[in-house]
Amino acid sequence: MNNCSLYYKIINTLRLLSVDMVNNSNSGHPGMPLGCAPTIFVLYCMIMKFNFEEPLWDLRDRFILSNGHGCALLYSILYLTGYNYSLEDLKNFRQLHSKTPGHPEYNKTLGIEISTGPLGQGIANGVGMAISSKKLNIDNTIYVMCGDGCLMEGVSYEAASIAGHLQLNNLVVLYDDNGITIDGKTDITFTEDVRKRFESLQWNVLEVLDGNNDIQDIFDKLTLAKNSTNKPTILFIKTTIGYGSVLAGKNAVHGAPLGQKNTELLKDFLKADKEKSFFVDDDVKEYFNVLKQRKKEEYIKSITNTTKSIDNVIQEITTIKNEDKSYATRDSSNIVLRKIVELLSNVIVGSADLAESNKTLVTDPAFYISKNNFQSKYLHYGIREHAMCAIANGISTYDILPIVSTFLVFITYCLAPIRMAALSKHKVIYVFTHDSVFLGEDGPTHQPVESLTILRSIPNLLTIRPCDTTEVSGAYQIALKNEGPTALIFSRQVLPNIEKSSVEDMKKGAYIVYEPEEKRDLELIIIATGSEVHLAIEVAKKIGTCRVVSMPCCELFDQQDTKYKEDVLPKNIKKMSLEAGCTLGWYKYADYTYGIDRFGESAKITDIKDFFDFTLEKIQNFIKTKM
Repeated sequence: MNNCSLYYKIINTLRLLSVDMVNNSNSGHPGMPLGCAPTIFVLYCMIMKFNFEEPLWDLRDRFILSNGHGCALLYSILYLTGYNYSLEDLKNFRQLHSKTPGHPEYNKTLGIEISTGPLGQGIANGVGMAISSKKLNIDNTIYVMCGDGCLMEGVSYEAASIAGHLQLNNLVVLYDDNGITIDGKTDITFTEDVRKRFESLQWNVLEVLDGNNDIQDIFDKLTLAKNSTNKPTILFIKTTIGYGSVLAGKNAVHGAPLGQKNTELLKDFLKADKEKSFFVDDDVKEYFNVLKQRKKEEYIKSITNTTKSIDNVIQEITTIKNEDKSYATRDSSNIVLRKIVELLSNVIVGSADLAESNKTLVTDPAFYISKNNFQSKYLHYGIREHAMCAIANGISTYDILPIVSTFLVFITYCLAPIRMAALSKHKVIYVFTHDSVFLGEDGPTHQPVESLTILRSIPNLLTIRPCDTTEVSGAYQIALKNEGPTALIFSRQVLPNIEKSSVEDMKKGAYIVYEPEEKRDLELIIIATGSEVHLAIEVAKKIGTCRVVSMPCCELFDQQDTKYKEDVLPKNIKKMSLEAGCTLGWYKYADYTYGIDRFGESAKITDIKDFFDFTLEKIQNFIKTKM
């Protein structure tokens, strides 16, 4: 390998820029950059195809830093390779509103392909990107750097299992095998044979014995991985955390600045000028000037994959409304989903082994995404809810719409990636069915009572619980238009059609679906969602002085102007919420709450309704005590 002395000078520049960033902010993780700088140098300068002037180039390779705490190294290489960073940006590491936050935040124009930080998520995101590349027939490679912590997290196993099953040979995981986590050496918790694990998952396993220095071996193994087999590849790269520092190989170097004295000793070891910080020598600058020109020359103009306009799809599904027949809203969802899949080319629907129950199997059962077929629109995720939602985030970065599904109660397996989707505003649609205790005999382990409250607490996530087919159609229209994630909540049981349900009105989050004949006699407003809307109307008809408001989406209602909100929920009239779940969030809108603040029971739906007091008579009696 020619120019070795210059290459090592560049690697040390990356190391010291990263250390200076952490020292300057007095916060961060210097250990990983010191060990991984050689790998990042070889990857960006000798292997990956990208063009800093066209950061959205379709054919570019993708890089994900799953161990996102090491992002000082990523910002350093992005700065040197020409992305829109300055030395000042590096000096503003971890400062308010800087381009260089404490963990990478999704911004493709800045070279950040996805937000990372929660360990293991990046591996699953990479699997999603690899699936999207296959579906779009893009000739590129997805590289994911990870550490020991990423491989301990269960989501990485789930995602790696899918990747091996699908033979995603466009996926390469770079494992920073340094044997250290925050609490100490990995052997206090992590003694499995990771190589055998990945071999059993049908991965190609390669190894670099000296990741601190042997750039020739790193180059050779990365080249082999890129052109190797019909399997995904994991490359074990043996490194020393904090390489070159007095804390090398110790957990103390993981998450704290080196400080002035230790940095000076490090610069002595690396033969760098102790008096200079944030320094890039002229020959290093010249190397990257030449590299930038070469990257531009390698750039090939490409045509973005086109798909039928979302607006056209929305227009098509507006025709789906209530019919004479009533449906469970999961069945109404199936009707709408079939139309979406028929019309939208860039969509991948899938379920965590619950397609029959979620009503999401909307393509030919024999035609699904497999190692031999990425052109289908349906992906079987297996019983891997966590990986499913994390993979969906990766899929969405290619402008493919992922629609994923499981039972509502199992969102607790999915919360980390749902939160990341909301944080980064990934366009993902979640289809969550079996939405309450009224699913019956499966009992409290399968009956969600807290789930809606959890979802509604997540910023940037729309949570919509429709009451009938018309509202289901409206819910999908909202989700397709929303530039972020949307959770759609559907019932197992058949729900009566609501006479005044409205697609246009529900887009405001809440609206009046029943009004007493004499409005001047209005004494109470019942706010209900989903399966409880028709029950609220029955109660209102008995009382005679009661309005019913359907509130399928609290977040959209909160966005309306004050006049609209006060027209729907006047301040001077008592309000009561009615929902078969936790009452906690309803105090924002209601004076009284009627719900279920305990776990469910295993019984027939009729017995469940009676036990939890969700009957016409019992709700009437409750209201009489409050009026």
